[in-house]
Amino acid sequence: MKLTAQLRRWLLAPALALAAAQPLLAQEPGVSDDEILIGEVLMLSGPAAFIGKSAYAGSKLAAAEINAAGGINGRKLRVLYEDDGYVPARSVSAMRKLIDVDKVFAVTGTTGGSGVTAVMPVVEEKGVPTIVHVAPNPTVLNPRRANVFMVGPDYDVAAYEGMRYLADKQGKRSARFGLLYQNDDYGKGVLKGYQKAVAELKLKDVVEVPYQRGAKDFSAEALRLKEAGVEVLVLGTVVSEVAGILSETRRLGMDLTVVGNWAAGLPATIKLAAPYGYDYYFDDYYASLSDPAGQRLMDSARKHLAPDEVAAMSRYAVSGYVGIKLMADAIRRCGRSVTRACVIAELGKTRNFDTGGLSGAISLDNPAGHAAPPLKMFQLNARDGSVKALTEFGAH
Repeated sequence: MKLTAQLRRWLLAPALALAAAQPLLAQEPGVSDDEILIGEVLMLSGPAAFIGKSAYAGSKLAAAEINAAGGINGRKLRVLYEDDGYVPARSVSAMRKLIDVDKVFAVTGTTGGSGVTAVMPVVEEKGVPTIVHVAPNPTVLNPRRANVFMVGPDYDVAAYEGMRYLADKQGKRSARFGLLYQNDDYGKGVLKGYQKAVAELKLKDVVEVPYQRGAKDFSAEALRLKEAGVEVLVLGTVVSEVAGILSETRRLGMDLTVVGNWAAGLPATIKLAAPYGYDYYFDDYYASLSDPAGQRLMDSARKHLAPDEVAAMSRYAVSGYVGIKLMADAIRRCGRSVTRACVIAELGKTRNFDTGGLSGAISLDNPAGHAAPPLKMFQLNARDGSVKALTEFGAH
């Protein structure tokens, strides 16, 4: 029996509709016709909330800019945030919620401290494209996870480069160096860089003083530094500890040259430490918000963010901003048929990504998937709490 053309069209209509729907059904988790979901676990409460809130502000700003410019290949970016309170067990449950319940496509926020290590098995198991940037940690890259990439040099690099700058540019090669470091993985990273600088630059190491995480009283440590005759103090400390040790060394009448890493350049650190009068040095792989690139970022933030979010911004806002921009660039290169496999491959091809002066060029196209942007030296003016850039990225 012959079918009329109209009957054939009627019979074929369901099959044609099903075929047209197949691309939608085959889309990856977190991808719809008009939206891509990104997940972030951040410490939005607890003792490190100032870091998490700053990273949140930078991430939110980047997404707002991307969406205002039309999104990524016609899709808007939506970022979902989970607070872990800086507690590793909560980090894991928060990451599982984002991936298993919220069905995010990718992850750009992986908390800090030991939490970032705790969530790695989760993102690896699910094969979710992941960028670690809030708290770079060598354990993230060992073992190598094909879907995980990291931005930021290790703390040993920061210690080494800070000491090299003082030796070469500030005439401290013959000075007596001493180290104060937190007795954990973070502090031991600083210790590694300190010892490398002493050995390779032939510096005079007179004392290495550990302290326990959470310490409040640094009188004994300061006395050890004084008795050893320290002239240049290298800090392997976090926020309040900078003020803790500098208040004691000042009480003992020590006239020190002091150098730290980006923890010493945080607004909270400066506010606590500046009253003790040390115009200390620090290095960072991100621009200061007082740099021209940082000022441009702040101008954009005032357009897109609430006043309290703008007020929370620090160098961790730059970190959150860059993380989203990196992920968005890889997604863009995959076109409309975006898949996790494609984005992971494109992240691994990233070379000399331009952050507009917020950092040096970022490259992830190496076996470790690790971008270690060059560092920049800064100095605090303790009298007014301002920060001055002394070099460009990688120029010291």
